[in-house]
Amino acid sequence: MNFSESIKKILKDRDLTPSALARMTGYTPQHIHDLLAGNRRWNETTISKTCEALGIEILIVPKDEKKTI
Repeated sequence: MNFSESIKKILKDRDLTPSALARMTGYTPQHIHDLLAGNRRWNETTISKTCEALGIEILIVPKDEKKTI
């Protein structure tokens, strides 16, 4: 699962819209929609603001470690 798909799943699970995420992060709704659709690339700043707004973090785990989160 890529980052956009993970964020879409979190938004769905929390009953949030991309527009709500835009308000939470300070980006325009169009910018968030473009990120989620793959029309824009995520960068360190957008990832950081999104994680902060949603209260999540990114963990780096080697592929050979099967870890359930």
